[in-house]
This record gives sequence, C-alpha cells and structure tokens, in this order.
Amino acid sequence: MQNLQLQILWLNDSLGFCVNYKIAKTVIPLTGYYFWPISDAWEQLKVELDSKNWLPVEERVKFLNLVVETMDSWQQSSNDFEINKFTKESVNLSGNLEIRGLS
Repeated sequence: MQNLQLQILWLNDSLGFCVNYKIAKTVIPLTGYYFWPISDAWEQLKVELDSKNWLPVEERVKFLNLVVETMDSWQQSSNDFEINKFTKESVNLSGNLEIRGLS
C-alpha cells in the first residue's frame, strides 16, 4: 500500500515509531508514537495495525519486520558508539519510510 508510511525517530537513547497515511501532501497519523526500549513498541504497533481491518496482512507484517530491523540496527549502532548508516535506501519500502534524527 503506497500511501502508508513508517516514521522513525532515531534518538540516542530510544527509537520512536508511528505509522502515517499520506494523501497527496497531507499526512494523517494512523498510530501514535511508540518508543522503544521505553515500552514494547513492536507489540503496541502490532495491536494498532491489527485493529485496522482494511490494512492487508502483508503490509502489517512488512511494517512490523521493518520495526524489528530498525531496532536491531539501532542496537548495533549503540554498541558500536556510532550511528549506523540505516537509510531508506537500505530497505525495500523506499517511498514508505521516513527516518528523522540521523546526523
């Protein structure tokens, strides 16, 4: 679904995730922000996405897998004490991913 977007806030001590719906130049939030490791952001997003019956299961799985991939990348960069080069080009959701907070 090309109108869905995963927005990621890449911070030093946590990651924030939310899903938005884009129509033309308008962005409509579908979920609030969930911050990890402060909370179980993956589970919270899963519950929110599962409540959207109109959203295909494949899309839900794709977004949740991307959340896990981002968490792994963030943990690795935290362990290395440097920001990992995690960009939207490194995943297959090129138009559906926005990362903020990377230097």
